[in-house]
Amino acid sequence: MEPGAVSRCGWQRWQGKSNSCFRHWPVRALFVVMGWVLACGIGVVLWRGALQSMEDELLLKCENRKEVLKSEVENSLNASFVILGLTASVPELDENMWVNFASRTLFLRPNVRRLVYVERVLASQRPAFEKKWNTSILFVDDKGAVVIRENNDTEYSPIVFETDDEHYRFVDSGAYPLYRNAIDAARDTGLFTLSPITPRRPANSWYMGAYLAYYGPGRDYTSFSSIEARRNACIGYVGSVFNATDVFYRVLLRFTDDVDMDVVAVFVVDPASGLYPYYNCSATSSSCALPLFDPAHRASEVSKAAVSWGYGTQQFEVRCLPKHNLTLLALRAVIAWPLLMSLVVIFFSIIVYLVLKRMEAIEKDVVVMERMNEDLKLAKLAAEAADKAKSNFLATVSHEIRTPMNGVIGMTNLLMGTELTTQQLEYVKVAQASGNSLIALINDVLDLSKIEAGRMELESVAFNIRREVDNVFHLFDETVQQKKIEMSMLVHDTVPTCIVGDPGRFRQVLGNLIGNSLKFTKEGSILVCVRVMDHNQEDISDFTTINMGQKTAAPGDIQLSQVLPNETLSQVGVDKPGSRKGDTPPRLSIQPDSEGNCKEAVELWRKWELKTTSSNPHSNYFTIVTSVEDTGIGIPHHLEHRLFQPFSQANSSTSREHGGTGIGLSICQKLVKLMNGEITVMSKVGAGSVFEFTLPVRAPDVSEGGKPCCSAFPVDDKRLNGMHVILLDSNLVRQEVSASYLRCLGIHVELAEDVQSTLEILKTGGTKIQAILIDLEGFPGAYITPLACSIRNMSTLKALPVLALSLGLSPAVESALKDSGVSYIVNKPLRYSTLASVLLEAIGISSKASTKKPNKVNYDAKILSGKRLLVVDDNMVNRRVATSMLKKYGAIVSSVNGGGEAVAAVKNQREDEKLDLVLMDIQMPEMDGWEATRRIRSWEVENCNICRPKNVLRCDHHRLPIVAVTADALKGTHAECINSGMDDYLTKPLDQKHLHALLERFIRNEMHNDLPTNEQLLVG
Repeated sequence: MEPGAVSRCGWQRWQGKSNSCFRHWPVRALFVVMGWVLACGIGVVLWRGALQSMEDELLLKCENRKEVLKSEVENSLNASFVILGLTASVPELDENMWVNFASRTLFLRPNVRRLVYVERVLASQRPAFEKKWNTSILFVDDKGAVVIRENNDTEYSPIVFETDDEHYRFVDSGAYPLYRNAIDAARDTGLFTLSPITPRRPANSWYMGAYLAYYGPGRDYTSFSSIEARRNACIGYVGSVFNATDVFYRVLLRFTDDVDMDVVAVFVVDPASGLYPYYNCSATSSSCALPLFDPAHRASEVSKAAVSWGYGTQQFEVRCLPKHNLTLLALRAVIAWPLLMSLVVIFFSIIVYLVLKRMEAIEKDVVVMERMNEDLKLAKLAAEAADKAKSNFLATVSHEIRTPMNGVIGMTNLLMGTELTTQQLEYVKVAQASGNSLIALINDVLDLSKIEAGRMELESVAFNIRREVDNVFHLFDETVQQKKIEMSMLVHDTVPTCIVGDPGRFRQVLGNLIGNSLKFTKEGSILVCVRVMDHNQEDISDFTTINMGQKTAAPGDIQLSQVLPNETLSQVGVDKPGSRKGDTPPRLSIQPDSEGNCKEAVELWRKWELKTTSSNPHSNYFTIVTSVEDTGIGIPHHLEHRLFQPFSQANSSTSREHGGTGIGLSICQKLVKLMNGEITVMSKVGAGSVFEFTLPVRAPDVSEGGKPCCSAFPVDDKRLNGMHVILLDSNLVRQEVSASYLRCLGIHVELAEDVQSTLEILKTGGTKIQAILIDLEGFPGAYITPLACSIRNMSTLKALPVLALSLGLSPAVESALKDSGVSYIVNKPLRYSTLASVLLEAIGISSKASTKKPNKVNYDAKILSGKRLLVVDDNMVNRRVATSMLKKYGAIVSSVNGGGEAVAAVKNQREDEKLDLVLMDIQMPEMDGWEATRRIRSWEVENCNICRPKNVLRCDHHRLPIVAVTADALKGTHAECINSGMDDYLTKPLDQKHLHALLERFIRNEMHNDLPTNEQLLVG
């Protein structure tokens, strides 16, 4: 039996026992009773703990009130006896000084206003005292009458000085028992003592007297060792009277807002004092307390939270009484426990039963989930196999289609190099164009597949954006000439010369957008506008470029791609501004009625400056904004959402009329998204469209800035720097386009919009003007003749060259213009090199290179003279194409049918017929090109006396260059070729330009294999 089955059986037996146990009601009732008893016991313990905690809290609060009250009383009494310093320091103290000092120190004792000085007079000293003060010692009887104190005591305590609010001067305070005990205690202890409280006006106010003995200057109670010595040394007393009721109310009234308890403060009468009758207390009572603070009238209640303290023989007590019954409060706090436990026990059996049933259901679900997991694993394996099959299918399709196309295009290239009639040459060009279109379609499909599969990779290299745009324009020269469409490039002066990004993908996006515009524009013009975005400070922190995260990335680094979903145009910002914030120059427009085609817009374009380059720590990062505007048929607003969907166009009828597969814009959208940019479209039916995309880029590092691509563009010739010309055009936007080309050449441009302004410029500064450029779109030939005649009539300007910019003129019109005084005609679209050559010729300087563009590649028949090359391919047509192309360079070419034959040919080569280069196909039967290359490299190591003992992987002493020639253009093929030991890479169909560039690298020994050498491997 399987282990799982054993565990299930055990589980079922345990489950059966559990069900039989909980099926009996007495058992359930017993559980309920036991649980309830347990809950009650826990509740009682918790209740007692809660009650004790509440009582402790009440006592703690009471202690706090007592300390505050005690501190306040002590502060008042201590401040009162500051006057002892006056008594000690002034020998001849009089009443005025006493009253003045007492009033000035009143702020120190806000609760004590009455101060007196009592002199101690012995019975033998009474006559001398009465003689000194010329009065008798007095006494106030029970009726309030002031009489002379009888001479029947051993000592007297008459009041000598008093404050203004007292009128008992020379009254013997020791004649009253309530005060005599406090005075004697102060004399014997040297500490301040309190007298019992006494009632005085206002009603319900209780007062107390405080006394402190005075022993003379510089002496206190510590100066004497016995009570008898203190009695003999005592001179007098400082006394104070304070309203105890007022003090207690001031302190304790702060706490009356307590929601939990009431506070009561009482004076506790000493049972031994015999004052119970005085305070109306029963002589048989165990205690007598006089309330001093009782706002809630609860002084008669007994409190467990009571705190007492005393001053000498006088005792006080603070009682704290809860406003609510603590027993009920504690019970309410814990009563929920027995109820909760009872409910838990009652439902315990039900819960256990439900849990058991649920676990049985979960066990069944686990079995189902295990089966689902197995299915998911199989589905995952199937998906991975399908993905691999898709990749293999794409590679196979690419290879199988490119292989015959290599024969078609290769043969047409060879055929164009022979002697052909005009009609035959036309046929060959059509065949070649058809083949190139098919290759372009294959590339688009493969690019779309790689992007959707997340396998597209991006480069991060330095490139010149003006050169890239100019190169893209070159691809459409023939189409532009055929359709007579004006295509212009306008790059703002603030756009950096060199930036770091992916130039290939930039060209692909721009080329697709321009091709789309040419397809749907029958007449008019196309304007490519390139600007730079001046970012806001808060937006720069979120800036991301293709290679921003790698600080030490070298040029040519490959960045990992991102997987892009099939997004519709609305998801990437159709007809809405991009999410990046920043300031850009205004986009100039070729539409006559648009905001970008006016004088104000052109002025703003010319004045705009990049403000953040110097003040920003992130100024190396910026965004390039590129727009392609046309005057084509436009796109209806309700069809815009279909623009970027693959294999679809805005209107199905357009594909029949204009052709195309509808995947070019989809690739643009996905590539721009992949490079962290955005693409938008604005269109108006019958007026044209504007496609605009943004790309975050960065400025090159020091190591990247010195590359040839970052050199001055368009031409390295400095002979045009400082040249002054006049540019005449009535259209300001077109004028700015032409002026931007001239400024890039280092030329100073004077702008003129009509003939009159041109003549005025010539009159004021004609001596420094070296040429005049006139755009025939703004000034037809009828206007040029009078201007040319006027110039020729000026003696100093007869030789001034006049250049006309045109889309293409008939020979008759060109002849007429030259007869009217036009020196040169420059055809559009403008090219930097062509314009520079014409201007140099116009001012009498020979250009360095011909301005004419060759129709065919300029072959160097001697570049491979004497070189022996081996072509390896399993396809006979491919071998013939490659062999024929290489022989045109003067090479001695041999060919073999497969990888095994290639290895044998290399091993069996004679000493006088050694091979110099191998062109190796990849996908071949029996042995592919990678395996053949690896065997050749191993053979090289085995036959090298230097490398064989070192057991190295490659030999650098007798290395035969091997170039991969494959129709597989998918991701990873290039890397696999290099890793297998190949030195460079060519894709089919073979292109004359690419082949020529590779052969030049071969001659210069600059192959692209960058694997480490043996020395580097040993060091590593």
